[in-house]
Amino acid sequence: MKTTELYRIAERDGIDVERFFLDKNKSVSVCVNSRLFVGLDRKLAGADEKVCLAHELGHCETMSFYNVYSPLDVRGKHERRANIWAIKKLIPRPKFLWALHHGYEDVYSLAEFFGVTPEFIKKTAEYYGKTA
Repeated sequence: MKTTELYRIAERDGIDVERFFLDKNKSVSVCVNSRLFVGLDRKLAGADEKVCLAHELGHCETMSFYNVYSPLDVRGKHERRANIWAIKKLIPRPKFLWALHHGYEDVYSLAEFFGVTPEFIKKTAEYYGKTA
């Protein structure tokens, strides 16, 4: 999936995507009065932009938001849902298996093939390994 397709999903689903200068995070997503917003750092480009946008859309599409000030909210559960959505969108299992069987065996060649970061490939391999 191309980054432009992710922007089309956001537009289709009424999710506002804006670019900002962010200090602590590369990206954020929030739900305010039933409106969904994604903020991306202005410096993001290429694979980083694609992965961050997919992850934040994952929060929006699964409504997996958490209150950073609440001790009762389980942040990991919401992050996992967002990651799984992003993995399934960017690297569907059949395409991942196809790539593995056609010579893309290391993290870096897989990342280049799918246009994502090596860290995202590691998450993908871990997820599909656990769901095998």
